[in-house]
Amino acid sequence: MFSEKKMAILTIRAELLNAARCWFKKNGYFEVHGPTLIPAVDNWPGYFEVRYFDKKAYLSQGLQPYAAVFVAKFRKIYTVAPTFRAEMGSTKRHLTEYWRIEVAQRCDLDKLMEFEEALVEHICQSLSKQIPETLKCFQRSAENFAKVKTPFPKLTYDEAVDSLQNDGFNVNWGQKLTWEMEKHLSLKLTGPFFITKFPMSTETFFNKSDPERPELTLSADLLAPEGYGEIGSSIQRITDRNVMSQKMDEENVDPEHQRWYMNFMSNKSRPHSGFAIGLERLIQWTCKLTHIEEATAFPRTPSNVYP
Repeated sequence: MFSEKKMAILTIRAELLNAARCWFKKNGYFEVHGPTLIPAVDNWPGYFEVRYFDKKAYLSQGLQPYAAVFVAKFRKIYTVAPTFRAEMGSTKRHLTEYWRIEVAQRCDLDKLMEFEEALVEHICQSLSKQIPETLKCFQRSAENFAKVKTPFPKLTYDEAVDSLQNDGFNVNWGQKLTWEMEKHLSLKLTGPFFITKFPMSTETFFNKSDPERPELTLSADLLAPEGYGEIGSSIQRITDRNVMSQKMDEENVDPEHQRWYMNFMSNKSRPHSGFAIGLERLIQWTCKLTHIEEATAFPRTPSNVYP
């Protein structure tokens, strides 16, 4: 049923996950699993609604807010789990069911990015050593991945917008960077890199604000080179219940619909950060795939739920 190319992709997928788990074990992370069904998420876009007996529930888009409970006990945790997004769009970039490597721990964003890039470096080094012949199926040499070294370059959102404007893109400050913009930026570099400190929006009101510029968030996206764009994202979260309540008022979010989320929060100010890497997007870059649906055995897209 699987072609030789598909078998090679699945081999890389398995080795990639093995390398990630080895790195987590070596660095003292504890593996956890959160629920797939979660309570109401108000009117946020992209969630699949399901019937849960006589109530509404939704398919999860990540470990939050349950990660906060795990971090309180184990300090450094990770999960590898499916994520569901009801997002229409090109299957070159989007799946409705995909897998994420997700991490949460007590640290600030700068420290978190050090761990994220160290994980990606370890994965690339492991692939170059363990399955060099499989990489050759995709015109990748072991040397390609052996060259992936930390620290990764960092651009601020401001710098990214300036660069895009200088290159002729019609982009205004505060605008979300499109896939075409990410692709353009990632064609300029030869290795993974970060874009940091995105503006505050309704999608990021859980993110902690930059103390020096409150209109910005302590956030970062990890982009792959060669035009593949975003493969991961990281944030430092608000941990103070009072600050979160104020943010909900500012963004007109009904606190009643987020009561389940608030129950996991305290008024403690310990830093709490996390990142998530899209497994299929990482594989897409690794294998030089045109369409992300090639990165998994049975892809789920807006137009496909079979076989």
